[in-house]
Amino acid sequence: MKLYTCTPNRDNPLRVYGLNPYYDGEGFSKCHKEILEKIPRVEGLGSRSCGGRICFRTNSKSITLRMTLKYVCYDIGMSTFACSSADVYIGPRPTAYFAGLLTPSGEMREKENVTAERTFYKSAEMEDITVMLPRNETLTAFSVEIEDEAELCAPTPYRNERPVVFYGSSITEGGCPTRIGCNYVSLLSNRLNIDVLNYGFSGNARGELQFADYIIEQNPSLFVYDYDHNAPTPQWLADTHAPFYHRIRKALPNLPIIMMTRPDFVCDEDAEQRRAIIRETYEDAVSMGDKLVRFINGRNFFPDQRRSECSVDTIHPNDTGFAMMADAVAPYIMEFLF
Repeated sequence: MKLYTCTPNRDNPLRVYGLNPYYDGEGFSKCHKEILEKIPRVEGLGSRSCGGRICFRTNSKSITLRMTLKYVCYDIGMSTFACSSADVYIGPRPTAYFAGLLTPSGEMREKENVTAERTFYKSAEMEDITVMLPRNETLTAFSVEIEDEAELCAPTPYRNERPVVFYGSSITEGGCPTRIGCNYVSLLSNRLNIDVLNYGFSGNARGELQFADYIIEQNPSLFVYDYDHNAPTPQWLADTHAPFYHRIRKALPNLPIIMMTRPDFVCDEDAEQRRAIIRETYEDAVSMGDKLVRFINGRNFFPDQRRSECSVDTIHPNDTGFAMMADAVAPYIMEFLF
């Protein structure tokens, strides 16, 4: 058997997408340490491997994957399958099939330095493998073992050279589907074959201008933001939403920007106020001649007669809800990138 160890080095055929490219030796994190130091409230969440994907191609009929996690923690809203496991897909991304989970054993919960291992089987054809890393954990090591006579090479590139950036709440981060591949950002990445950066921070993305500057540094091909769930009050949202847009638009005048509101399951006065604030930012942008901005009303993600089927807690979508979100957002991305 031949063994390949993953590093963020672009010369490595095991390519890492969606994460900070500067591996610090402690784990594969989604954000650089400098931005986490500027915004301490996102330090823990930004150090995780959420949104990361490891991709490669191989013609090996058996593939043994091993990942080591810095820790495995309990999550009140999701099972180990959803928050601590990696999803493995085989085939070209738009039509890749879900081959199974790389998951820690049940007794490993609340433990540190946990290694999960599983062997997957496929045809002898050269095929793409996409491994979506766990939402809640930090990856510290990853390796692939293939048959001696087989080859392993770099993956088929994504459609977009520059990533689509998503910024928002725990919903953006991936709460709470049955597994990581079923949240709407992951669904869009696979369905549309697009590279993504998932800057969802549960309760902690609050429209800080320092993070707007960090997003600018990533040179995105398209930007989607919907952090209204995280804003402590409607006034906080009003004070930050338009400045966040203007900061990014000034630096990136040709960047398509999609402004979304949270996926509302219960319509109340607070939700209406927040939706109106985001719509006002959008309408002001249009009135100033911005033709690269779009607005999506999260209240419209789910049909009224099926709304109660789409959430686990009247806040976070389930698999059905996330699929409907992906269906609604995809046409806007395709308008600009396809």
